[in-house]
Amino acid sequence: MLSISAFIASGLALASVAHGAPGFASIRSDQPDVSSYATVPITWELPVKADDPTGATVEVTGTIEEAIAQMDATYPGWNETFQAHLPPPPTVDSGAFDLAALDDPESYICKLDQWKEAGQLSILRGIEYLRGLTGSAKNGPGPGECGRVSCSWQSAIWWCNDNDTEKEVGWNDIADGTLYILQKCSRDAQYVKGQAFYKDKWNVIVRYDNDSC
Repeated sequence: MLSISAFIASGLALASVAHGAPGFASIRSDQPDVSSYATVPITWELPVKADDPTGATVEVTGTIEEAIAQMDATYPGWNETFQAHLPPPPTVDSGAFDLAALDDPESYICKLDQWKEAGQLSILRGIEYLRGLTGSAKNGPGPGECGRVSCSWQSAIWWCNDNDTEKEVGWNDIADGTLYILQKCSRDAQYVKGQAFYKDKWNVIVRYDNDSC
């Protein structure tokens, strides 16, 4: 079971560290064995009041988009407050893009034969939502323990734990991996798919997904 604690971030907490252009990660040619990947649901712990991250919380399950919709249905106006506190949206083609993580991926692959491409704008929106949260994602022992954190317009962001023990990763780190894939693997300024691997055995996947998305 994948359990995630996430809270709406304050403006100061959202300040990220500006890095230069993506580093010299190696390009992988081997295709990942996705047949061994296990899909687990994501449970979010979100504040009842979107502008009070230290207040009472409730658990909702699904992607970040589904979680927001559930919160807004139960607490009318929740989404409007959440949107008002989001950081500026990221861009793909900036000369220096904002990263919260200290390390670039160790390797990456753009040619994922088993998946189709996602829409770039939908993935950027997913990054923006992830930047609006603090806290960490906890994923059970792997390898290949994966959860879908964002999906809209058939464009998804996944993260996977390849350790044989539980792994905890910050939301900004997952957003960073996603933005790295956008920087390296985008096509025609519209489409993107790819997978970025980190040295401490976790990875981010950006791809097409039509499963309730």
